[in-house]
Formats: sequence, structure tokens, C-alpha cells
Amino acid sequence: MVTDKPLAGQRILVTRPQAQSDNLTDLIQKAGGEAISFPVISIQPLPAESWGPVNLEQNDWLIFVSRNAVNTFIDGWQQKLPSQLQLAAVGDGTASAMREAGLSVDCQPDISNGSEGLLQMPAMQAMQGKRVLIARGVGGRELLADTLTDRGATISYVEVYRRTLAQHGREACVTAMHTDKLVCTSVAGVDNLCRILAEFRAELFCKPLVVVSERIRDHARTLGFRWVEVSADASDTAVLNTLIEMDKQHGKQ
Repeated sequence: MVTDKPLAGQRILVTRPQAQSDNLTDLIQKAGGEAISFPVISIQPLPAESWGPVNLEQNDWLIFVSRNAVNTFIDGWQQKLPSQLQLAAVGDGTASAMREAGLSVDCQPDISNGSEGLLQMPAMQAMQGKRVLIARGVGGRELLADTLTDRGATISYVEVYRRTLAQHGREACVTAMHTDKLVCTSVAGVDNLCRILAEFRAELFCKPLVVVSERIRDHARTLGFRWVEVSADASDTAVLNTLIEMDKQHGKQ
């Protein structure tokens, strides 16, 4: 049957954690593609008693770095947030999770491109004397904290979850290798995908890969991926548009 849907007949591997992939999966399917969910990162919430002291009354800002940070923090905190505390998100997905949890969003990037976008916002410039708490997983990038520190802020962390390597059986791995394009949204995601599909690495590196930042693209290329495209930002719509545009570049439409 002839269809004018731009991803008709294509199978797209979506590597985000399960809870974060539903919207992108839906967009791919509406565009005629088949979205194959293949999470490469498993999110393990940490119990609130392991977070250490969290003194929200002493902070000016609480910054969430991901949807997972929002959900695991809210599940563990289960208290009203102090009224003086301003809340920030690093992107659209994080902001959506905050609103779904009943939180206000006092600052989010105009363009959803992670810490870099948030750091460009006017509210994040004059930080002298401000106390900032960053809710995140164990480890992670230091760009946000380092930049805000340079601007005069005092930074602390509450680490509310741990990332682990997702587990997949051989059948799921074979299915993953029968896809046409790949989507990865973090450096850790690219690394984990390579670890899980190590048996098929040579073939894996030949598959078109969509990522959400130049930093991830550069990392993927150092590993051996040959065709890596960067979406305009980290939003699901931008990722979908990149998946579609890749075909136009090669004359398939």
C-alpha cells in the first residue's frame, strides 16, 4: 500500500529509558515508522534516607537535570517545597515532568538543549551569593555546577537515582540490529548501546544514528559510528524531524 508518511516502512530503535520514550515512540509511529523500544539505561531510584541532608529552606534554586530527577525526587521527598525556592528545568521533557508533578517551572531554556541552554537564560546570569541545589543521578556532567560556581553561586547536589546497564536477551538484541536508524540521547546511552550490542559492533557502526548534541555526536564518532546527525534540540519533535530529514539528504523522498 502506498503511503505518504515520511517514515513509512522504517524501523527506528529508541534507546531511552522506558518511562521517557513514549512520546517519541508515538511521534515515530504517527509518521509511519515502527518504533522499537530498546532501553540501554536502567534507572534505579535511591531511597530518600540515602540522599544525605537536603535543606531546601537554605537554597534559592532547585534545578532538575532530567525527567528521572524530577520523578525520583518527588517520590522520595513527599513534602511541600518551601515558598522561596525557585525551580528550574534543563529542557522541555524535564519541565513537563515538573508540571505533571504539580510543580511550577520558574526557568527553562528557550531551546531544549540541556545544561547549555539553561545557562544562557537571564535568570541564571546574576548568581552571586545564590545557593543552588541540583537534583540528578549519581555522577554526571559538571558543566552546570562549574559555570554557576564561576558566576558566584554555591552549589550542592542531591543524587536521587543511579544509572545501570540495561539487560537484554539475545532475541531482543537481534531485533535491535534489524532496525534502520538509531536514536541515542546521551553519551552514556551511546556507550551502553555499544556494550549491549558488542557482538554486532561492526554492523552497528554502519547504522544511521540520531543524537541531540554535538558533544554526543563527537563521542559517537570516536567510537566508530559513521553517520551521526544532530537534532536541532533535544525535543522529541526535533529528533523526529532529523529522522525524516536524513532520508531527504539521500534522495529517498
